[in-house]
Amino acid sequence: MLLGGEAMERKRVGGRFVREDLDGDGGIRPEEKKDGPPKPKQCKTFTRARVAEALPEIVNKFVEEAKKGSIAHTKLLTTLGGLDQQEGTTVKRRRGKSVVGKLLESMMKESSK
Repeated sequence: MLLGGEAMERKRVGGRFVREDLDGDGGIRPEEKKDGPPKPKQCKTFTRARVAEALPEIVNKFVEEAKKGSIAHTKLLTTLGGLDQQEGTTVKRRRGKSVVGKLLESMMKESSK
């Protein structure tokens, strides 16, 4: 950006542009990571990330219980794996003829007599 004929460089701190004439950082402090509980609006994201990290262990435990004969664990594994969904083509049910279609058909029959 040119200002008064001189090239002025803008400094970025913490993802934001700051002015140089301030105390150097523009009053922006780097964010500190918190290991505490997430904010309410981040709960779903936090939970999904934690479940995704632990999923291999969870699935292994479910497989062990299913091998022992647990029907509940087997059913949950088939649902998670998508094995309970039928593969193949689904038959579409056709709707009956509409009132207009029936009327046209009857008119065609009467006109052909």
